Amino acid sequence: METYPLPHHQATVHLALFHPIHNAAALRSRLVSASTLAQDEAGNRERAAVDFAFVDARMITSRLHLLTAVQQALLAQADGALKTKTLHSEVLWMLEPGTNITDSLKHFGLSPSTASLVLVHIAPSTGQATAKSERTAAEDVLRRMAAAVEGEVVSLEALGRSEGGTLDEKAVRKVYKLNQDTALKGLQAGSDDARATLDRLVTSSVALKVAM
Repeated sequence: METYPLPHHQATVHLALFHPIHNAAALRSRLVSASTLAQDEAGNRERAAVDFAFVDARMITSRLHLLTAVQQALLAQADGALKTKTLHSEVLWMLEPGTNITDSLKHFGLSPSTASLVLVHIAPSTGQATAKSERTAAEDVLRRMAAAVEGEVVSLEALGRSEGGTLDEKAVRKVYKLNQDTALKGLQAGSDDARATLDRLVTSSVALKVAM
């Protein structure tokens, strides 16, 4: 897992990549069920147990791609302009090149067929934490992630890699409507140049989302 303190947002972001995962269908059912539970102690406890953004890793081209969506979600929250119900669901919406919330869940969220999954947890930070307390908090987040997902935690270096990684380049090009983009023409799919160019294009798309 990787942790990114964002003091200007008074937040800390935790990212973990699970590859492969073995309980996608059951986990998705759990998320749907948690959202319908009563606002009582049991319901709140179950929602807290799955309080993450569950992002299909095949659609993520790099850490920067995902962190840009996190940054945009935090900016929207600061402006009181969230388009979705939670900060974590806003991350998914920021990844979506269009404006349809349902499409963002379909394209970037957990599905029964998801094989690789990035979990994002955005926690408030007061700036008063010590190195020890930050480490303890990160360990607790990872424990909760691992309790929810049946799979192996692997390096985030696998993001954006086609061979031996998690990227579905064809799916990313289709969702971001880049098949005819001049920047990608002449570049062999799966090549380092193609993946680097794809990453720049989709990250730029996310970075501009707030202006839409």
